[in-house]
Amino acid sequence: MNAPKIAIACPGIGLVQRGFERLFRDLFDEMRGDFAITLFKGGGERHPDEIVLPFLARGGRTLRYLPLHRLMGRTPMHAECLTFALALLPHLIRGRYDIVHVIDPPLARLLFHLRRTLRLKFRLLYTEGTAMPPRDYPPCDRLHQMSAATMADAVAQGHDPADMTLIPCGYRPDRFIPSADRATLRARHGIAPDRFVILSVAALNRGHKRTHHLIDEVARLGGDPLLWLDGSLDHGDPDLPDYARARLADRVRVTHVSTQDVADLFALADVMPHAATFEAFGLAIVEAAAAGLPVITHDAPHFRWLLPSPDNWIDMEAPGALAALLARMAADPIERTRRVLRDHARATYDWAALRLSYADLYRSLTP
Repeated sequence: MNAPKIAIACPGIGLVQRGFERLFRDLFDEMRGDFAITLFKGGGERHPDEIVLPFLARGGRTLRYLPLHRLMGRTPMHAECLTFALALLPHLIRGRYDIVHVIDPPLARLLFHLRRTLRLKFRLLYTEGTAMPPRDYPPCDRLHQMSAATMADAVAQGHDPADMTLIPCGYRPDRFIPSADRATLRARHGIAPDRFVILSVAALNRGHKRTHHLIDEVARLGGDPLLWLDGSLDHGDPDLPDYARARLADRVRVTHVSTQDVADLFALADVMPHAATFEAFGLAIVEAAAAGLPVITHDAPHFRWLLPSPDNWIDMEAPGALAALLARMAADPIERTRRVLRDHARATYDWAALRLSYADLYRSLTP
């Protein structure tokens, strides 16, 4: 069997720090030694086998002043994917790729129909990274599921398991080495050694990440805990930082640090609650757990699979439930220790444990 020639295409790479852009960036870096892979991305530096395409980014100025998506009757993401697909198309025609791997649903749908119209020969691999209803999945040749819960839901709704492959997201341990020890990091950031630090690494919004719920729960706590919110406001709720400061005053910090600096936040914090009630995966959850930080998630099928310990789940929709747990953890270090799942996260989600599965997935699509 010949090694396939692969195109990995994702417009957000080089522009944003969302989880599935990190997945595709890492996937390219991990697999490029075994396969002939070209990364088509939206920004960043130009390197061998990496091509930055010209297109209209959903958060860019052009769509702000020339709203093509409104003429289409769609969202800025659809306009982004349309212009990215058109820029990608000449490369696909010339490159004669065996596999095109995408994670943006509108891009998958566009490429599927363009392939049929232009009679191109590549196999389309789509990674489901949005937690969308199975009835809305874009057409593709193979569906890559990242969660056992979403795969079970898809099978229950009529999708053939033979057309799907389950492989979780991977994380890079070398990316999460703190720059100093906990005491030094706390001193650097002006945090007392015994202050209880609650970290959130997630986009700041009310809809998906439910940042407001986390703020409200921390506001219920006595003492002097610090809530550190680290995340982007892109497509979020711009008033949330002010809301947090109004409720917590000097008990909150709001930042958006680089991926490299997140390791320092994991090292200085005491716990990371994740207030969302659903996720397509939750890469930051895995990264925090692998760093040895206790992570608290919603009690739902996906999170039970992701971190399989009942001590790490609560009902995030019950007012006061998270606050009560945080109060216990603040008062008793043993309550924190028993919720550390470092070994499970490292053994399950390290790229070293996953890269062979991704290689087998690519080879299975080879003609």
